[in-house]
Amino acid sequence: MSPQFITNQDKSLVEFDNAKVLVTDQKISTVKEIVPLLEKTTQLSVPLLIFAEDISKQVLETLVVNKMQGVINVVVVKCPGFGEGKKALLQDIALMTGADFLSGDFGMTLAAATSDQLGVAQKVTITGNSTTMVADPSTKAEIQARIMQIKKDLAETDSAYLSKRLSERIAKLSGGVAVIKVGAHTEMELEDRKLRIEDAKNIAAFAAMDEGIVPGGGATYIHLSEQIHTIKNSMEDSDEQIGADIVAKALLAPSNNSLD
Repeated sequence: MSPQFITNQDKSLVEFDNAKVLVTDQKISTVKEIVPLLEKTTQLSVPLLIFAEDISKQVLETLVVNKMQGVINVVVVKCPGFGEGKKALLQDIALMTGADFLSGDFGMTLAAATSDQLGVAQKVTITGNSTTMVADPSTKAEIQARIMQIKKDLAETDSAYLSKRLSERIAKLSGGVAVIKVGAHTEMELEDRKLRIEDAKNIAAFAAMDEGIVPGGGATYIHLSEQIHTIKNSMEDSDEQIGADIVAKALLAPSNNSLD
């Protein structure tokens, strides 16, 4: 993302509400390709978020100049990754926003795209290394179906690399939204608290997206301990069975400690 697209200078990020979304795996080589879409979103007074394979220097410069002059409200994000992984991510974004995935593999061109093929994001926040979107509620069922399909693919793969990529896609599609209300006695104190919460939120959210989460209170260990009995029954060595009992007991220790 070019820094000239920034809308919130204090936090160095882009913030859009009710943005139209264009998703393509093609490079935007000329401004002419997207002029109709730019004109339509300008007429509607809505911002345009573009996810693309790449964008030429000439197009980027033209968009930046028009953005700074207040003619258009747009931002371009180059999708990370490569190959099939990148294409899958773009397809997820299209599904999440209700956009058509304008793929060159299907003979679709940017020049022929219409505003009906654009998706919608209720809220968009873009930093130097991340893009967060609140999806349109109308796509909830499609998102859940995609998550179930990815989980099925995850269960069937033996590749550690692919498992990680699939888990990341599930985490991104499963993201929720919460409202945090912050109060303070003074404006200065309020701003300080908001910054602290923002930092904590970002650290926790990105860690969860990268590594995943488990239920708290030792619940995960309790569920695991219930499987030890099955494993123990398959053991023939008495010492191994004793070891299994020890592990089962240890797994319950965190929750027992919390209850005490």
